[in-house]
Amino acid sequence: MAAERQTKQKAIIYEALKTLDHPTATEVYGYVHERYPSVSRATVFRVLSGFSSSGRALEVRLAGSDMRYDYNVNEHYHVHCRCCGKIADVEVTIKTPATKTVSESCGYLIDGFAAEFFGICPACAENKSCC
Repeated sequence: MAAERQTKQKAIIYEALKTLDHPTATEVYGYVHERYPSVSRATVFRVLSGFSSSGRALEVRLAGSDMRYDYNVNEHYHVHCRCCGKIADVEVTIKTPATKTVSESCGYLIDGFAAEFFGICPACAENKSCC
């Protein structure tokens, strides 16, 4: 397979992913458009989809939230603030004996799973903004 061509637009969009914290595609477009108005919304969405397909970024699908993107492709989980909607990385190891149990229960060959944590972020807890 040929190596992915690195364009200026891809570099700009990847910079946005690293700068913003688990952004939506619309947030990435806003960031990019402010700095480089010639980059279209369609280009941003297409490049993000390509990053996800190639493994350069993760699509983060959390309940009650628009799809987000994460440049951190290492194995990790996410925590979602119930108040402000902030999403943060959780760098913990979760043991997976449950996959064998699930497989035995339903007959599926389990090749992955997602864990989603909910809570109140430190800023919201401190401000008691929704607690």
